[in-house]
Amino acid sequence: MDKPKQPTPPQPENKPDAQAEKKIFDPREQAIKYKAYRHIFSDKDVKKGLDEKAIIRKIKKSKSLSGRYRQYLEMREDDKRGSHAYPWQNPFNRVLFWSAYWLPRFLKWGTLLSLALFILNYLPGPTQHIVEVLIARSIYDTAPIERLPDDLETYAHSADIKDSRGAIIKSYGKRKVTQQLPASAQKALLACEDHYFMPHPGNTWYENLFLIHPGVSWLNLVGAVKDTLQGDPRGASTIVMQNAKKILGNEKRTIANKLEEIIIAYMMVAKFGKEKNLNFYINTVPVGANIYGFPAAATNYFKKDLAALNMQQLVTIGSFIPNHNRQVAFYEIVNGKNFTELSPALQSHAKSAINKINLALTHLWKRHEIPDDQYRSWLLNDEESIRRIGFRDFRSPLYGEEEWTSWNVIKEVSSRTYTINGREVSGSQLLLDEKGAVSIETGTDLALIEKMKGIIGEFLESTYFKDILSASNQETWQRDKERYTSRGLTPPYTDFNSFLEYLQRNINVGLLAVNQKGEIVAYVGGKEFLQTRNNEKDEDEDEAPEPNETATDNNTGKSDKHESVIIDIMNRKAKITPSSTMKPIIAYYSMVANNTKMSDRFADKPIEYKYVASTGRQTWLPRNWYNYDANRPMGREYNLLEAQVISINTIFARLYTNPLLRNAMLLGFDQVGLDYSKEDAKYWPFGIGSSAVSVQQWLGIYNAFLDGQYRDPSFVRRIQINGKTVYDRDQDEQYANIPLFDSKKEREAEMNALYEVCNRGTGSAMKTEFKHHKNLVSGKTGTAPMNKSALFISHFNPYRDRKTHMDRTITMLISVTTNTGGFKSVGTSGNAPAKIAGRIYNHLFQQEMQEMMDKNIDKAKREDTHFRNNQVYWANVNRYMDTLMTGKCGNSLIADNIIGVDDYGEALVQILNSNTKIYTGRDDVFAQLVQYYCDQEKMVRMDSAPAN
Repeated sequence: MDKPKQPTPPQPENKPDAQAEKKIFDPREQAIKYKAYRHIFSDKDVKKGLDEKAIIRKIKKSKSLSGRYRQYLEMREDDKRGSHAYPWQNPFNRVLFWSAYWLPRFLKWGTLLSLALFILNYLPGPTQHIVEVLIARSIYDTAPIERLPDDLETYAHSADIKDSRGAIIKSYGKRKVTQQLPASAQKALLACEDHYFMPHPGNTWYENLFLIHPGVSWLNLVGAVKDTLQGDPRGASTIVMQNAKKILGNEKRTIANKLEEIIIAYMMVAKFGKEKNLNFYINTVPVGANIYGFPAAATNYFKKDLAALNMQQLVTIGSFIPNHNRQVAFYEIVNGKNFTELSPALQSHAKSAINKINLALTHLWKRHEIPDDQYRSWLLNDEESIRRIGFRDFRSPLYGEEEWTSWNVIKEVSSRTYTINGREVSGSQLLLDEKGAVSIETGTDLALIEKMKGIIGEFLESTYFKDILSASNQETWQRDKERYTSRGLTPPYTDFNSFLEYLQRNINVGLLAVNQKGEIVAYVGGKEFLQTRNNEKDEDEDEAPEPNETATDNNTGKSDKHESVIIDIMNRKAKITPSSTMKPIIAYYSMVANNTKMSDRFADKPIEYKYVASTGRQTWLPRNWYNYDANRPMGREYNLLEAQVISINTIFARLYTNPLLRNAMLLGFDQVGLDYSKEDAKYWPFGIGSSAVSVQQWLGIYNAFLDGQYRDPSFVRRIQINGKTVYDRDQDEQYANIPLFDSKKEREAEMNALYEVCNRGTGSAMKTEFKHHKNLVSGKTGTAPMNKSALFISHFNPYRDRKTHMDRTITMLISVTTNTGGFKSVGTSGNAPAKIAGRIYNHLFQQEMQEMMDKNIDKAKREDTHFRNNQVYWANVNRYMDTLMTGKCGNSLIADNIIGVDDYGEALVQILNSNTKIYTGRDDVFAQLVQYYCDQEKMVRMDSAPAN
């Protein structure tokens, strides 16, 4: 029986706490929670629903958000000042807030946009790279970047070296910089420099679709940056970027320049196309020292047209980009050296070139451009494989085939840099690659140089000079022969006649002439000859090396047997022993430092000198070129003028012992920068001039006798590009005047002495070649011991009044020597140099006379109607002028009393005078004119100083 249920006791009523109830139903709290939930749970979440995990995660976020907001409200209530009204009142918090909010959005949409542009840019088809080009175009249109020309031929180059009359000495003709080139040259260049510039059927499909660039390779740029950061810097410019660099003239590697080149590269491809850009590059790229463009390289390296080169030769040219030292290394090997004989630097350059050539050949082989057999035979692996490439023999691609004048002009231009439109341009670039018409003006006279060459050649072949060589070597040729046999060598001759033939072949004559401004007017450098390993200079010789032994431009050491060597005895590096040409300078400084007068007398008496220890001698006794006898006894006194006219060694040796004189002279030399040995300078007077000095500087020193100012001789007068001057010698500080003989009284006295040396002293030997030389030529001769070399330095002006006709004054140095050294005599300075100078001066005098006569006769024809059409009158004028030049007055020539073209001009004016009418045949009146000149002997007496 079921028990009745017990009644449940009543439970106490559970009433909520008033505060808790208030909190649960706090409207503000509910609002906070609601805002938090609404912020976390979107309408989409509510409609679609969420799984349990998502709901829990979002509830946690909601609670966290509401808690932070509640904390914020409480903080505001506690902070009476309201200093934390917003959590980002601190600027840093504001940045963090906005960064956290916007950065993800930017990343998201930026990534999507970049991806879209990337796909659009690299999408294969006609619009490929359109994004890059559009961006470049936008920058090009708005940024201050140089505008492209309408045609790349605007950048064509030409350079002309001109003489003083405008005649062309050397021309680098204008080349078409976009001329069509052989396809083989294009393929070789691309194999060396840029595999992905043009599509190729041998490339993979993805290479042709995606890796062919529009002028700028970003993959290459990124790779170059990476390699540079890793310590292996390399270039990243494509061939079009190199073209852009050329057009912009950018020389410095800066980020700004690189960005500018990138923009221009895009625009060049867009405007001119890839084909023209490729041809432009191949025609202008530097491919060796001073060689620009493949066509020039083909001529210089292989002496062939570009189309005649095989693929190996073409990629060899390409391997010299951009390092010209690779060319030097290859030519060392071509000329016989092995890898082990090269310097470490050249070894590295040779290996780099070999590696580049082999890689290019492999690339071409893989793309079936060359057959297997050629590929295997063309790969380089040793010295012989390099020699088989087929290089021609040449000394220098820029200088090797030049005449002496153009050679030295080129070297002078190349020795400095030039500022063109704010850019620094090298001399070789100016000559060979700078856009526009380059005009290099010189002071040289091409016609005069050719005439001088003819005069020198005729003199060397003359019977007179051959007799001089025969007479002066009668007693020395056996000593020269013994020099060979003592060394176990076979002499290059067998008897005296073959000795003379050998000597004749090796005579070397150099000539250098400058005008009063220091511009080189004429230049004859010397001969080319074969020099053997066996140096023919006698080890026992006590004088300095002959000029030709120190004048070469290269410093490569000993020459290989039968190596062709250029000897230029007049160039800037060439040196010469001054010999007796030192005496006038000693005389000048004796007057300046010691107050000596030309009339002061000195004894011809030897003086003992301490000599240089290296010769093994302790003392040396300077001797004269003549022996003492009754006419010239030891101890006889001569004044300073006569000592120079006769060229007395002992007097100048004694003068030079004065320390005031020596110090003053050497100080003057130091001021002009003369290259000389200060130790050897102690013994100059009795060598005479046993130490070599710079040829060009020594000529400049003699040129300073004219007005006291030293000017460094140079070839280039002015350089212009498209008519705009970029260089002017007169503005060049290097050639500024330097005071040297600035004591006018003493300088004029010395000039009178130099006139007398040529009037009646050692320089007067020229009178057989130039009978009008008197008081028109001033200078000094110098002969080395045993006549191994002879020298003559002189000033000449065809006018008596040099000041009025300053532009006609030249200072000329002529040196005659032998290429082979030893005991070989070339005669004295009066035998060869003075006579060669006489022939040259006679040519210049006759030329000026003819111009003067033509000018005056033409004037008379215009002004005198009786004279104009009467050929008999013209013949009379010629007859009278010939009488003045060749006739005699008693036992002397009439010409002895008529000095210079200006005096003859005055006589011609009298003959053409319409009042006296001598030209009509009035011999009696002409005889009076002749007598007038014959009575004027006082005009040319020694105490009548000629104008200088």
